[in-house]
Amino acid sequence: MSGSPSVLFLTTYPLVAPRHGGQLRSRALVECYRAAGFTVQTLAVVEKGAFPRKALGDHDLEFPTDDPRWFLDGKATPITGDLRSGDFATSTEAYQRVLASLPRTIDVFHLEQPWLLPLVLKLKSEPRYAGARLVYGSQNIEAALREAIYRQMGFAGGAAVIERVLAVETSACRLADLTLAVSPSDHTTLEKIGARWVLRAPNGISTWQANPRLVDRWNAKINARRIALFVGSAHPPNIDGFIRAFGDSLGFVPPDCRIVIAGGVGPHLRNHYHRARFDTLNLSRLEVTGELDDDDLAAIKSLTSVFLLPIFEGGGSNIKTAEAIHSGKPVIATSVSLRGFEAYTHLPEISVADDKERFRLAVRKALSPQPPIPPQPGEGALRAKLLWHECLAVVPPAVQKLLTR
Repeated sequence: MSGSPSVLFLTTYPLVAPRHGGQLRSRALVECYRAAGFTVQTLAVVEKGAFPRKALGDHDLEFPTDDPRWFLDGKATPITGDLRSGDFATSTEAYQRVLASLPRTIDVFHLEQPWLLPLVLKLKSEPRYAGARLVYGSQNIEAALREAIYRQMGFAGGAAVIERVLAVETSACRLADLTLAVSPSDHTTLEKIGARWVLRAPNGISTWQANPRLVDRWNAKINARRIALFVGSAHPPNIDGFIRAFGDSLGFVPPDCRIVIAGGVGPHLRNHYHRARFDTLNLSRLEVTGELDDDDLAAIKSLTSVFLLPIFEGGGSNIKTAEAIHSGKPVIATSVSLRGFEAYTHLPEISVADDKERFRLAVRKALSPQPPIPPQPGEGALRAKLLWHECLAVVPPAVQKLLTR
């Protein structure tokens, strides 16, 4: 191998303008590789129409939802586009487009989540890519997460899907030269299903700086004495977790305070509380912003009195948790949302609430006048470890080690 080692980084979502956790982690990994001297090309196979064209990378492929391969065994089945993306990417036309876009040599395939494993295996059958190493970036235990989502949806026909998810996830672990885990519990599970070398590279964050002009604008718009912030995508566990933590009535929230809900989860929760018995009261306590750009979200974070992490399902770890802890402000979290961040649970601003009664009580307390929390010795250095360059620093040396064996 001469020159910079070459990485093909594969995802099922674009990385041009990252928003959700998977995109943010993937973008941070790409930047980490590049900072270490690797040449990186990204390739995403994404649901057609799910992202604006300007958000797609130069080599990304769109997977049409009317393509026969979108359907599982010829049937429309919830949440199987990611699972089917590998078959689409290896179809003749899509595969030729992929081949035409690739560099002459690839030293490392980085597969972020297991969905494009069929594409990696087909590429490794090409003589010029046969010797490339495989790094599998596991953000979650996918089969367990899919089972939880189907249970929340009340979908009874998911057993065959879960079996296939487990099969591709297990294959990715067993075939990878290196598997990345985001939490200690995921590390253990990945080893149990056959990963040969597991390295923990936890989730982190980028720092943010609020624009004073935007802070003033959002402060006037929300017009509340204190703000509780929940940020989430439309991922079903986010919707279910909020309702599980708060119930169907938000009357416990003081009338001069607001729960601000940012991200794709907001419209779903607004609709839920609009249909609830106390709809007028509920909606008076909510400020639903929808998707926000980074500057607007930074402004709202600066106004926030308490961060909410009502996450009850799933493995992995949550970038929202890292952001909340790094803020130094009060955080109300479930045990699940703190997975991977156990080193921070002793901080006095973190409250753990694993049922509705405790969560609501903690929110009401946090929205009441509180004395400032005094800083703890060493907490600045501890929070600095949440930054991406700290969390992912172990990855490039490990991949270099693979290449020099």
